[in-house]
Amino acid sequence: MNSIVSAPAGESWFSITRRFEAPRRLIYKCYTEPQHMVHFWGPRNTTLEVCEIDLRVGGVWRVRWRFPNGDGWGYSSVYLEIEPDARIHYRDAPNDWAGGLDGLPAVDLLSTISLRDAGGGTEVVVLVQCTSVAARDENVKRGFANMVDTGHERLIEYLTTLDREA
Repeated sequence: MNSIVSAPAGESWFSITRRFEAPRRLIYKCYTEPQHMVHFWGPRNTTLEVCEIDLRVGGVWRVRWRFPNGDGWGYSSVYLEIEPDARIHYRDAPNDWAGGLDGLPAVDLLSTISLRDAGGGTEVVVLVQCTSVAARDENVKRGFANMVDTGHERLIEYLTTLDREA
């Protein structure tokens, strides 16, 4: 794993930090535009067959992967706060959620992707807040941080195909 994972004892959150040799604006586009995200989001050897992004507060971000054996898996999130080129704050939502913030069930995962300039590149910090320490530990055990790190590796590979000023 090349990302730095932090999961402090007794805390219900964990974070994954990675530095990219690309401008912050380009990294932000990769995290917020489906035509970029389909190239790196999720496990290797999968196809991101659904990638819908309604980038606004209350908008839904929906993804679904197809695995080589034909199985599929996906999730939906709702955007809570958006600071262009700097921060994306979102939470889990039912897969069929139409959008909006009213009537959402209790939150299981609250996530923030923060982007900072870092010596000519960009540092990305993914912070995941769980409902308890046990829930945090279960998410880490299931490989959440490894999947994010794999996505980071795939993003580095994808960035080599792009104009860095895009």
